[in-house]
Amino acid sequence: MIAAMLNLDKMARSILIVVLEDNNLDRMKKADAVTLESILNGGVLPPPRYPLNLNVLIAYEPDEVELYKRSQGDPWELLEWLERGREFIKGVDGTENSFSMNQGKVTR
Repeated sequence: MIAAMLNLDKMARSILIVVLEDNNLDRMKKADAVTLESILNGGVLPPPRYPLNLNVLIAYEPDEVELYKRSQGDPWELLEWLERGREFIKGVDGTENSFSMNQGKVTR
């Protein structure tokens, strides 16, 4: 599992990105939940800079090699890659996606 926190200072918004892999799904099917731990609890997840304006993006990616390669770079590029199949549908994808999506492209 990959987890990353993005903070959009211009918009005072935070995005928690969680990417599940095959082994995570296998565990979850057996009622073995995946737990994200904050730094304060001994984990690696930093607290959101804007907790009152927090968004969560949950993705699934079967290509672990590509996922880990991309997770080493710019978190924005990871986010764009994870949303590569998203179709922005006017009137359906409303305000919940408008901060990050602009005609199907992630904006910073």
